[in-house]
Amino acid sequence: MRVAVTGATGIVGQFVVARLLREGCRVAALARAGTDRSVCPGDVEWIGGDLGDQAARVALVRGADALVHCAFQHVPGRYRGGEGEDVSGFWRVNLGGTIDVLEAAARARVERAVLMSSRAVFGARVQSAIGDAHPTSPTTHYGALKAATEALATVQEGVAVLRPTGVYGIVRPLGRTKWLDLAEAVLAGQPVQRVRAGTEVHGDDVADAVWRLLTAPSTGVAGRVFNCSDIAVDTRAVVRRMRAALGQPGPLPATAPPASNVLRCDGLRGLGWRPGGDARLQTEIAALCALVRERAGGSA
Repeated sequence: MRVAVTGATGIVGQFVVARLLREGCRVAALARAGTDRSVCPGDVEWIGGDLGDQAARVALVRGADALVHCAFQHVPGRYRGGEGEDVSGFWRVNLGGTIDVLEAAARARVERAVLMSSRAVFGARVQSAIGDAHPTSPTTHYGALKAATEALATVQEGVAVLRPTGVYGIVRPLGRTKWLDLAEAVLAGQPVQRVRAGTEVHGDDVADAVWRLLTAPSTGVAGRVFNCSDIAVDTRAVVRRMRAALGQPGPLPATAPPASNVLRCDGLRGLGWRPGGDARLQTEIAALCALVRERAGGSA
């Protein structure tokens, strides 16, 4: 299978590319000028350009069996509020780019596509668990953009949408890894003041969800939206595990209010998807702490 990937060097994209390569797929990926391609080690066919480059789009999807669209342009470090001062540009690049790459894929007769969305389509706090088909009600440009992206799945054949929640897992460069700052603070003996609770899913589990959407019978996934979430965790719980992994006793931050907009993932589970849960979280925090200690020059 040849799979075209956008946003391959992003946080989600790195996990997706790694999984596709493990499955023996041929991967083609867009790379803008200056992109660090080394974050995706392996035999990737790099296509120079971006979504605004028609020739690059055509080259990306030529001969592809599937498309995974992870690319998203935003203000660095921000998703909600990622439009910055250029709201129209934010919409033009992201929604327009999605439409353009889907059109290119349709002309190239690409049979499958997976688009990345977000829990932000639900906007404000929802008290009960949210199913795949829950009505969307975005309250930010980011959420509204993703809701518009989801609508594209109903107007083009073979398109499925995935909604990952907070994605964790070690990525390159390490500075982009979730909770790195917490691990560094714990190792340095610094107090952690910031508290929040959220629902998290490991990048490998997101990649597994993508693979299932690419390989399941099209009649069961095309035109549908799939929630992708695993466990709810707050800063206090993460710091407690980090203190244990690093052997650094100390106070814990306050308990955060419960996570809002918790997603049910009935659709993915119906495809056999089983995320790693607490065991994967524990393993990943231990691995991150080991890397932080190594970077600081300490012993393992």
